[in-house]
Amino acid sequence: MPTNNIAFTAPVNPPGTGLRLHSDQIWTGLRLKIRSAETFVPNAISSTTVISESIDPTTGNEVTVREVVFVESERKAQETVTAFAPSRVVYKQQDGSTISNVISEDMHGELYVTYTFEWRHPDVTDEELPALLNKEKKMSRMAVDGTIAVLRRLVDTGKI
Repeated sequence: MPTNNIAFTAPVNPPGTGLRLHSDQIWTGLRLKIRSAETFVPNAISSTTVISESIDPTTGNEVTVREVVFVESERKAQETVTAFAPSRVVYKQQDGSTISNVISEDMHGELYVTYTFEWRHPDVTDEELPALLNKEKKMSRMAVDGTIAVLRRLVDTGKI
């Protein structure tokens, strides 16, 4: 199946940003993003509806089933979202597409957010895939940068 695999990483607290975010604040924000994706990526997702929430009895991980509506196509996608506290959230769509949001730190303790995307395109030819790749690369960068900006705003306004 034609698939685009993309990853993008950005520093959470680059020099000159002022307010320093901490990993627990980022984790709180990523958990909020599960239930309200449009708060973090309004250019990509217009709404989020939580269908169910549970705890996986074998791992203790939070599992949320949700439906999101994409802005550009108005396409709806059901996702099963697993939160691996305190560092990773994995979104799995019914077509097998997978997105991961990861909080990490370097050897000096500086925080980063990385998003990985495995976009599956069952109805696309291999020749059409590169055009989608360019679009998806832009979207991945926007998703990471946008999420960090929203996290910063939510912390600054006391909502996280």
